[in-house]
Amino acid sequence: MFRRLQLGLASCALAACTPTAEQAAPDLAWQDILAEQGLAATEVYLADQAGTADKDFLLGGIQFLRASESIMQVRYQNSSTPLALLPGMRNALPANPDAVFDPAFLETAMTEALEHLARAEASLERATGHELAVEFPLDAIWFDVNANGTREEWESGLAVMADLNASPAPDFDGLVRFDAADAHWLKAYVHVMSGMAEMTLATDPTPAIRTVYESRREMDALGQVEGMFLDNETIDTIAAVLLTLRGTPDRSRTRAAHAHFKSMIAENRAFWSAIMEETDNDREWLPNPQQSSAFGVVVDEEMAAGWQAVLAEIEAVLNGDALVPYWRLENTFGAETGVGVNVAKFLQDPGDMDIILWLHGAGAAPYLERGKLAQLDAWDRFARMTGGDSLMFAAWFN
Repeated sequence: MFRRLQLGLASCALAACTPTAEQAAPDLAWQDILAEQGLAATEVYLADQAGTADKDFLLGGIQFLRASESIMQVRYQNSSTPLALLPGMRNALPANPDAVFDPAFLETAMTEALEHLARAEASLERATGHELAVEFPLDAIWFDVNANGTREEWESGLAVMADLNASPAPDFDGLVRFDAADAHWLKAYVHVMSGMAEMTLATDPTPAIRTVYESRREMDALGQVEGMFLDNETIDTIAAVLLTLRGTPDRSRTRAAHAHFKSMIAENRAFWSAIMEETDNDREWLPNPQQSSAFGVVVDEEMAAGWQAVLAEIEAVLNGDALVPYWRLENTFGAETGVGVNVAKFLQDPGDMDIILWLHGAGAAPYLERGKLAQLDAWDRFARMTGGDSLMFAAWFN
């Protein structure tokens, strides 16, 4: 089951949708365009088509994929090193012999991604609330990572899935069918990715990366740089992160991220409400307890309810109704009430993120309050229900 779930999760960065079987014949052109010319040409083609729920959902899916493609293109132009905590930067890329590193690469990648995600959000907004039935053959997807307009084998969607350690189940035919509920699911993912991009840009990472990069070049010019306990790339990354966290984030971006994360909760809840009312059972992307997943993964009643409890806990933190325990205050971890950090207050009016200030408490002090504390009970129960695959299911459920 774990391998099938990996396939489904990798596909969340790959799958979009297609017309219904009844509509397929006149709409084959977009599939050919996607397979031969790529995502950008497909977006242009679909944007010119009549605005139906199916087409808007498909367009939103393609625009979502373009966000991932643009991030990989910027990475390929600069550095293929994976950055697991950032959207679109987990998978490894082949080395680019012509790469020229730009300290602004992260800012460029996230800015371009947000432009694609904003268009995806608008397209999906038009599709939400309407009946739709669309499917997609995963082998039609490819990412023009090297931006040469030609499909390379390593750029195919299936190759990217393989790089993420996902492999199809023997009985999986490569087709996933999406319906009205999945519009909410995809919108939730757009909001998650947008929120992460906004938080990255809020910290203005370029100056820190430039400082580390230029100083490293100066050291390299003087002799062999030794990493001692850690390799040089890890040391550079840690230094860049610590420098980036110094100072006050951009308030407009942290507020935008906060809004995206809250919208993710709302869309995810709408998805689960809609999917629980479904009675069909046809290659479902994420099934209700009476349906079967296209990947053969089972979601039972207890698991679905457990995820709702996790969402409620996250929502309480985002609303400021639950506080995150702070390590320097006694009797907070595991207690129902106590003193903790009001995350909502921080995202609305952020202060200095210097890690030293937060370890000491000076950074956390303006956001410390007494009240209900966030609990791990819901997550622990969900972890037990999913048999140790809780992180994978959480990413799939978003």
